[in-house]
Amino acid sequence: MSAPSNISFRNPASSLERDSRDLLLMKSLREGTLDWSYDAEYPLVLSTEGNSTSWCAFMGNQLIGHASLWPRTLKHSSEQKSIPIGLVGNVATDENFRGQGHMRSLIAQLENLAYTQSLCALVLWSDLLEFYQNFGFSSIGREWRLTISRSERPYDTGLRRVDPSSLTDTDLSSMMTLRPRLEWGVERSPREFKALLTIPNSLVFVRRRGAKIVSWMIIGKGADLQAVIHEWGALSPDELIADIQTILSGYLTESLTLLAPGQLHHHWLEPLKQRSSQHSEHAMALAAPIGPKGEQAIKALARSFIWGLDSI
Repeated sequence: MSAPSNISFRNPASSLERDSRDLLLMKSLREGTLDWSYDAEYPLVLSTEGNSTSWCAFMGNQLIGHASLWPRTLKHSSEQKSIPIGLVGNVATDENFRGQGHMRSLIAQLENLAYTQSLCALVLWSDLLEFYQNFGFSSIGREWRLTISRSERPYDTGLRRVDPSSLTDTDLSSMMTLRPRLEWGVERSPREFKALLTIPNSLVFVRRRGAKIVSWMIIGKGADLQAVIHEWGALSPDELIADIQTILSGYLTESLTLLAPGQLHHHWLEPLKQRSSQHSEHAMALAAPIGPKGEQAIKALARSFIWGLDSI
């Protein structure tokens, strides 16, 4: 079913429209209430500064749908190659307007925007594979979910929770270099990293040797990824596991889930699998090619990993 011709798409034009957007997203994508404003979970795409990434669907003056389109750069780790892609999230339709073809129009609008911005693929996160297959999306990439259960003996490696605002640009840059080396990854500046660390309900842990950070991890992200380590870096799998056990020893939780790239080198992956109580492999995301370089982008995404703070 095609959407009515009086649907318009644009960025929110006022604080009132942004408030209406956040209310729509809250009602559609969250259960219950939050201890923070919805936009606080997405400081780079729903803030006033990120207004250009927020796309609202209006019927007349009434907001009926929304999606974020965040242009990012997928970079090769060793070659001077990069591919522009668009990350999609905060996709919602007002409950009174569902089943009328508006979502199809919204996705088509995102594809048009991506094409005009020379983006080569759209990437989103959803369990609704059959629904999004109708728009040209398919599963891409792989990720591991490993359950690390509390050891019988206590650990204390010196890993400690920190206030993210205390981390310097040097700290943030070193944290990025500690992540496992992969063929492709999404570029992130220290400024963007610092902004993403302001997301409520994100627990940031670091371990230092002298002034240098040698291990770190982030658990939780707003209402999502609770008890999930979705960003991390360490010098070895043994040190990573010992640091996770340090958290398990000091907090009232029996286990944590570690998200790891599907392309993780076997000398990392095998020890992590051996030390986990269970593990499973899953699709990383859904993606659709855009334009003449779309298939090239899909192939690169299949060899990449998009970390938790970047997923929207």
